[in-house]
Amino acid sequence: MKFLVIRKPRVGTGMTPTSKVIEEHKDGALNAIKRGEIDCLYAIPGGGGSVGIVNADSAEQLNERLTNTPLFLFSEFEVRLLTDYSKYMDNIAAAFEKQGR
Repeated sequence: MKFLVIRKPRVGTGMTPTSKVIEEHKDGALNAIKRGEIDCLYAIPGGGGSVGIVNADSAEQLNERLTNTPLFLFSEFEVRLLTDYSKYMDNIAAAFEKQGR
């Protein structure tokens, strides 16, 4: 399964990550890309966090991976399940066809 994961800095907690935590997070993310757990990962300029496509067998596995990242306690996450575009559009067309449109 593929998930769109948007990570934003958690504000108002009084907690600030150290440079060591940020480096650990970066190294872990780059290693996850090498292992195929992440397809792509981009930073959002201006301290906006990151966005990426993450592979996981289930929502539970994704949650486990996110909670084990060094920046987890310093972050908020928005997660969206992704599906194959062509198959999705075929299903939409079939639904319209069933409705006689």
